[in-house]
Amino acid sequence: METRIGRESEIVDMENRLAMRRRLVFSALILVSQMLLIALGISWVIHMSIIALNGSAYFIENNLFILWAEIAATFLITVFASFMLATQLQRLGERRRSDRDQDRRSQ
Repeated sequence: METRIGRESEIVDMENRLAMRRRLVFSALILVSQMLLIALGISWVIHMSIIALNGSAYFIENNLFILWAEIAATFLITVFASFMLATQLQRLGERRRSDRDQDRRSQ
């Protein structure tokens, strides 16, 4: 009997660790997403300031490797942002354990 209880507690501990790891990974992804949003805002302000000072802004990249690296980075950031948006929308629909527990208590 004790071994069964011990195994059940090990399973519960493992589930708690997995849930904690999932929350930490999601929190880290949210932080990266927010940093990218701040970087976008800063670059937009700089871009608009250049237009305000000069009347226009021109970007010339003579190195083809750097140009394609920038295009690839932009694509990856867009894919990451789409993934984060989908993940956040999915998590909005999830019911938290505390919500389910509260519903049980109120019944």
